[in-house]
Amino acid sequence: MPDRRTEILDGALHVLAEHGMRGLTHRAVDAAAGIPLGSTSYYFRSRSALVEGCVERLLELDLAVEAAAIPAVDLDAHVLADALVDVAVGMVTTQRYRTVARYELTLAATRDPQLKALFVRAGDTIRAFAAGLLRAAGAPDPDRSAEELAATFDGFLFTALVRGPHEPAALTTALRRSLERALRSHFDAPQDVARDTKES
Repeated sequence: MPDRRTEILDGALHVLAEHGMRGLTHRAVDAAAGIPLGSTSYYFRSRSALVEGCVERLLELDLAVEAAAIPAVDLDAHVLADALVDVAVGMVTTQRYRTVARYELTLAATRDPQLKALFVRAGDTIRAFAAGLLRAAGAPDPDRSAEELAATFDGFLFTALVRGPHEPAALTTALRRSLERALRSHFDAPQDVARDTKES
């Protein structure tokens, strides 16, 4: 069972997804998390502290989800593509609120240097994690690949959110096709990544 701080931050992410930055108040988070009034202000004295907590919570969730989706052994480009598809589909379906909340915070970071610095550090952590996976899968330049694939991945997510709801099977097929194309350029043997998307 999550602790109170985690409950608060998860509630805050839902508030961000539903009401945007302007709707993020301590009282709104108390209501969203179903906790006694005043609980959020007890754990996060200021709104800026709450916002920073949201960024940290997103990073924690991202790392946990990706670590759970990626096999620890026998990792290659083909397996990595499948795992990334699973993560991406979740981020625009069952975990859509997290993705929307992230975009809300990202826009706010363009006007807030302290929040921007937090996002840069979080992004560096994610890219370092991705580079480790790419290295294990055989990418010859994992750091460069991580940078490029992170941008590609974000583009897929944003496009999927803007276009609205999708049938899960159709979304999975489209994402797999796109991610496989993106991954091909980062491996010595691109044919190993190719897959007949009709299987999905």
